[in-house]
Amino acid sequence: MAKNWKIMPPAPQGFEATLGLSRVQAQLLYNRGVRTSEGAANLVDVDSGSSHDPALLPDMGVAVRRVAAALKSGEMIGIFGDFDTDGITGTALMVKALRDMGADATPYLPDRVDEGHGLNPDALLQLRDRGVTLLITVDCGATAVDEIQIARGYGIDTIVTDHHALHGDPPTAVALIDPKRDDSAYPYSELTGVGMAYKLVQAIHEEIGGKPADDLLELVALGTVADVGPLTGENRFFVMEGLARINSSSNPGIRALAEAAGMTMGAIDTSSLSFGLIPRLNAAGRLGSAETSFELLTTDDDSRAHTLAAELERCNRERQALTALGIEEADEQLSTRHPSGIPPIIVVGDKSWKPGILGLIAGRLCEAHYRPAVAVQVGSEECRASARSIAEFDIVDALAGAGEEFVKFGGHARAAGFTIRTDKMRELVRKLTEAAASQVDGLEPRQELTVEMAALPSEVAGRNFQFIRKLAPFGAENPSPVFVARNLQVVDARAVGRGRHLKLKLGDAGSAWDAIAFGQGDQLESVWGGVDIAYGMEHNTWQGRTNIQLVIEDLRPADR
Repeated sequence: MAKNWKIMPPAPQGFEATLGLSRVQAQLLYNRGVRTSEGAANLVDVDSGSSHDPALLPDMGVAVRRVAAALKSGEMIGIFGDFDTDGITGTALMVKALRDMGADATPYLPDRVDEGHGLNPDALLQLRDRGVTLLITVDCGATAVDEIQIARGYGIDTIVTDHHALHGDPPTAVALIDPKRDDSAYPYSELTGVGMAYKLVQAIHEEIGGKPADDLLELVALGTVADVGPLTGENRFFVMEGLARINSSSNPGIRALAEAAGMTMGAIDTSSLSFGLIPRLNAAGRLGSAETSFELLTTDDDSRAHTLAAELERCNRERQALTALGIEEADEQLSTRHPSGIPPIIVVGDKSWKPGILGLIAGRLCEAHYRPAVAVQVGSEECRASARSIAEFDIVDALAGAGEEFVKFGGHARAAGFTIRTDKMRELVRKLTEAAASQVDGLEPRQELTVEMAALPSEVAGRNFQFIRKLAPFGAENPSPVFVARNLQVVDARAVGRGRHLKLKLGDAGSAWDAIAFGQGDQLESVWGGVDIAYGMEHNTWQGRTNIQLVIEDLRPADR
């Protein structure tokens, strides 16, 4: 489906002269909120000043003292994480760091199918039986009121590190470290689960001496990009530093996984993480246990790392097949149930869908139709669901405002998950539909593509392209720039990748540009005669040769 191109407002006249930059460079900075030369320098030249004092986080002092006491007395410390990459990397980081401090640390990653997200009584019982007396949560726990009370009854103190929004009364934990607490003095609220774990490690070292191992930032980068943390401020600094270390990593697991994904060490960027390493790390947890991914990130054995990477490759292929089938079934449900048009919120479900692919199905529907979407595994007693949303509709607020009693519930404005009794699901759908109708009415049912400005490839290339590379790493809230170019000549066009993709050579101002349009092979017959494109620019290396390639996000015949 063609996308709705939204070109950002132009910078005021004279802005480029004020900064002493080109038209393209000035517009890119203006689009990112820069208004002064000082602001431009702060955005381009990221350094450790972007990382803040962990002591500013609420309850950090209490947490550090409790960990220090546990280290001194030799207590067993449990680390309870999550089965997505943010939770896995955060758990691996915490375990590695504590063991380096001499701690007896044991990890626990819940099973997605049997346990779901967050603390649960059975897991706490297992941790008690292992001898755990101090439990540190990673990427979860902020709303686990009942479970943390159970832990207290087992003689387990709990330190919560989380980054999710708090709802209702807080748990009675020894410490609740969350930048989204109302009383938080921390200047940056967008750290992810692994980022919060790293801040705790930083604070512990300030108490006992030493500093966090440099390779821990590799895990922070992986988890931050995986959780779609905004690549601004401290997150941007962490990802920039972590990427530099990943590209020269000595971690056997990261190296083996990069090899399995066909990635070249030294050329890994956020896109490589998002489409290469992270799906493979997520794959095991999507289908069951995330233990394989955790072991991969913490092993010191090269042979074992390659075995584990091969297993994750197999899991990822299975995940791809299950997701493709689920999306096909979801599309069929949508067309059957709503033949006259797309509803305000899309809700699809099936009893056979695995919980691990629900978010992928919802995400694909949300992207394709630009509507909030919910994918549900329908059970006889309970329904488990993942939701993805659009900028105009806060899915967490909508769920919280529905007034239903959830078995489990949490997430962000654009992504959430919940479990609810099956007999309450129909009423929930009615309330969500009613809430969405008032907010999405009038929106075009197609994805919006934000465009920086209109600029031909010949203008973007050269020193402007080098400037763009300085704005990396790209991701949420610092997107890889997309430009619009109109009426480009099509010198050559052919379908590749079994007809799925479109390979082009485009003419502009006497230059010819190689271009690739992923997933747009069906446009082959319509491009002859000239095209308008929304595109990014990248270096492409093939058979040892590197050249500039246009990556086409969307295209349409010229003058239409």
